[in-house]
Formats: sequence, C-alpha cells, structure tokens
Amino acid sequence: MNIGIVGAGKIVKEALPVMSEIPEIKIKSIVTTGRNSGNVAQLKERFEIKSVFEDYQAFLKDESIDTIYLAVPNHLHFDYARKAIVEGKHVICEKPFTLTKSELIALKDLAAERGVIIIEAITNLYLSNYDVLKQSISEIGNCKIAQFNYSQYSSRYDDFKKGMIQPAFDPKQGGGALMDINVYNIHLALALFGEPSKVAYYANVENNIDTSGILQLDYDSMKVVCIGAKDSNSDNQSYIQGDQATIHIKGPTNELKAFELKYHTGGTQYYQVNLHNHRMYEEFVKIEQVIRNQNTEFALKQLEHSICVVDVLEKALSSANINIGPSIK
Repeated sequence: MNIGIVGAGKIVKEALPVMSEIPEIKIKSIVTTGRNSGNVAQLKERFEIKSVFEDYQAFLKDESIDTIYLAVPNHLHFDYARKAIVEGKHVICEKPFTLTKSELIALKDLAAERGVIIIEAITNLYLSNYDVLKQSISEIGNCKIAQFNYSQYSSRYDDFKKGMIQPAFDPKQGGGALMDINVYNIHLALALFGEPSKVAYYANVENNIDTSGILQLDYDSMKVVCIGAKDSNSDNQSYIQGDQATIHIKGPTNELKAFELKYHTGGTQYYQVNLHNHRMYEEFVKIEQVIRNQNTEFALKQLEHSICVVDVLEKALSSANINIGPSIK
C-alpha cells in the first residue's frame, strides 16, 4: 500500500508511528492546510515522507499513492472522500465516516462505480480481543443488559468553556461527545448485537453541542447503554450481563485491552490476546491486507456496518434536538 496522509493533527501523529511498523505500508505523501508547516516538516523528516502538498486536488493527482488516510475534521469527511474516490484512490477514513447516512450511501455507490475500496478506521473492531469477545457472548446465556463507558476529559474542554471552540466541540464541524468518543461504544454495540429497534440520546449540552451523554439502544428483550463524556473522567469499565454469566471489559472501548468472563455458578476466564500494545496496529494490518487483496466482500460488510452506525448517530442527535454540520446557522 502506497499511502497519502490527509491531515497532521493528533490522530495522525499517533497513526504514523504505527503505520511505519508495517512493512507493507509505504508513507508517500502528506497534505495539510499549510498552517502548521513546522509540524509537517517534522513529520516529513521523521517518517521520510517524500512529498508535502498544500493543495488537496494536486495531492490526489499524485500517482505514487493508491490509498489515502483521511484524518480531518468530521464535516470534511464526505467531500474529501468523494474527491479521492473520483480520482481512483482507496479511502481509509477516521470515524465517524460521514455525518449522515445518505452521504455514506452516496460514497458507497461511487466507490462501487470507480472500483475502489472505502473503509472506516475504527480500532476496536479489528483487535484480536474483539474476536474473542464476540465468541464469548454465547457463554453468557440470554443477554439482558449491556453498558459501555468511554469517558475522557478533553484537553480542549477548558478552551471550550472560555469560548475558544476547536473542531472537537464545534457543531458546524460535526463535533461533540457522541460523534467523537461515544462512536467507539456504538460500533462495538452494533457489531455485537446488530441494529436496535429504538434509539434515544440524553445529552449534556453546552453552547449547542453535547459535551457528554447517555445513549440508550433498545433491543426489545435487551437494553444497551452507551456513555461517552469529554467533560469528565471515568475509569472506563463496561459490562455485558447475561442470565448465566457477565463479561467485564476493562479500560476504554477503543482499546479493548482485556476482559473477564465471570460465570454465575463460579469461575472466571481472563482474556488478553491483542497482538500489539498499540490499538491501531491490528486495524492497519487488516485494512492493508483488504486493500492489497481487493477483498471487496469484507470491505462491503464493514461498510454496511458503518452505515448502520451513522444511522444510529443521526437518530440519536435528532432525539436530543442537536444539529451538527456546516449547514447549521
């Protein structure tokens, strides 16, 4: 995979060292706005990136790249991905893939027409612990209650309270706790249990954006709660409760570092089978293989899952009367 990087923010700085560990991934170029030239120069030197662009269309014309990694503010995902697909590039897009279900369906159709793969970068679904977790669900009997909590006080929240609004808290840029941190919980819940019959979001709203909130997913005979907070902290413990056993997930749901399976009759099994200490490693290894082997069946399955996640996000925001995206006034 010859990859071009779109963005130079926090997530890119975390992803590049991981990509550089994977021999099959060659980091060829990077495109940014030009506002952080010193930062980009450091990335270029450290990761031996050949080309730096400030014009996105010129970047996409670079024939040395076949795939782009899209890590820009949420409201730009659709347009940037669309332009890349038109140019015949595969797209790895950071979560959430788009702001609306209709946008993602449009990208799906365009990608099929152009013969490229588009896939969402969502760490937890690619971890080895996830595979074991999914298999372990059958051990708990009839699932009754699941609660997922990923709360982390944002370094940008203090600025937000002072009126300095960065993308993570900007409704026009698709920010907020639901679209940022709670997305991991939603991906995990839908991957384990499928689509819910009802969705309701109860949010703490400041300056027209949710800084934290509780999402309720109704599965008729089972109830799921997804907690995401950027205005407060938690030790991030999650539970899946059945009538025969309980699963206890330790730590944030984007990492799935370990979990325990505790039987009501006694006995506990502990699982930690992740292949790497960084949460992104298995994700990029798998996605590189999917693109290299043109595994469209797997990519389409993941994309359909992403469409379901965006559908839940839309319903959740609507239930809480929260409007996001560049069209809001």
